[in-house]
Amino acid sequence: MIVVVGLSHKTAPIDVRERIALSRAKLPDFLHGLLGDPAVHEAFVVSTCNRVEVVAAGTGGADLSAVAGACVRALEREAPGIAQHLYRHQGGDAVRHLFRVASSLDSLVLGEPQILGQVKDGFDLARDAGTIGSILHRSVPRALRTAKRVRSETAIGSGQVSVPSVAVDLTRQIFGELKGRTVLLVGSGEMAEAVARLLRGAGARLLVLGRTKERVEELAREVDGEPRLWSDLRASLVEADVVITSTSAPHFVIEHEMVLAARKSRRGRNQSYIDLAVPRDVDPRSNAIDGVFLYNIDDFSRVVSETLAHRSREAEHAAEIVEQETHDYERWADAEQATPTIVQLRALLRRTLAFELDRSLKGRLKHLGPQEREALEIMIEAAENRLLHGPTMRLRRAAMERDGADLSFEELSLALSELFDLTQSEAEAPNSRDEEAPLTAPKSDSQATGTSGRWPKSP
Repeated sequence: MIVVVGLSHKTAPIDVRERIALSRAKLPDFLHGLLGDPAVHEAFVVSTCNRVEVVAAGTGGADLSAVAGACVRALEREAPGIAQHLYRHQGGDAVRHLFRVASSLDSLVLGEPQILGQVKDGFDLARDAGTIGSILHRSVPRALRTAKRVRSETAIGSGQVSVPSVAVDLTRQIFGELKGRTVLLVGSGEMAEAVARLLRGAGARLLVLGRTKERVEELAREVDGEPRLWSDLRASLVEADVVITSTSAPHFVIEHEMVLAARKSRRGRNQSYIDLAVPRDVDPRSNAIDGVFLYNIDDFSRVVSETLAHRSREAEHAAEIVEQETHDYERWADAEQATPTIVQLRALLRRTLAFELDRSLKGRLKHLGPQEREALEIMIEAAENRLLHGPTMRLRRAAMERDGADLSFEELSLALSELFDLTQSEAEAPNSRDEEAPLTAPKSDSQATGTSGRWPKSP
């Protein structure tokens, strides 16, 4: 099972979230540092403007509380004092939370599509960094599958429900008709592109400004906007009725005095700033300037609440899908606990049968030809499958049900380990006493069960 440790827009305000914002460039070092803790074996990070979450799995037999504690310490090293804002989910609760996040049931904008890609990007980055193991290789694809089910089986994502669309809705509430308004985009990333396309469709004039000249020119061409150099920022602020920022800078890129200077140059014309970045791009003191309206990503909650009422029924259906997928995953994960015992038991039986067959083929049965030898091997394999089918199903059922009605999974596993000495090395052959034991023919099936002497077909 897994743990999830992090914070989101539900548990921490933006001034806290921006302290722990992990850039893409920093994530590999963060993950390798986390895996330096002996309790943690694999991990990845979901890092967006609204949440930073560590999803981790432990080494064999590690206590999930120890894994969660290691994640808390890693985040605390990045932002001292952050621990009081962190939530922890373990086991089935962690699986459910991961599935809900991927399905956009925990997003600021219910049903927004970006989070699914952000989860996948975090997973891919960790895989490239070498911090993904067998547990997360199974857990994350199931989360993505759950999200796709929610997307295809409900209408939770119908209409425009992304953070960029909410930003545009807010702009309309401030200025009404956007045709003829000048909008400055500061930052040329994915979110800026989404906002630009929506605003261009509303008839606004677009100015696209960023640090990378080639990317700015490319985006400006795609949205029929005007490219601007970073050195043009101050002059562009004077032109803009609306400034929408979404950079990945670790500090303010639009200072208070820059907003104040632009306001004076605009001669009384109002101006709004929509800051989509975490950490924030615009100095929050700017909101106190007359005629300046500054909104950050936490201010979207009012607009979001209006969309939630229309999506509550779809959200309930989506939550049912998540619960079903979580239950299926937990049952599968419980059944997987039986695998090591089953593998050990099968290996022991296979070694023993192979040893006896080899000894017989070198002794009393050495006269057999290739076809007869192959027939013997097939028969023994069928016997192995038939013999282990019942114990395998019983162990997996006990691991999944855990209802206390019969022997528990732990009791059955311990009994098998004790009876068959399953702690021995898989490479260990039968001991010398076995080699010296006389070869005695086992009872035939007719003697043992009263049925015909044929080997039963494998299940």
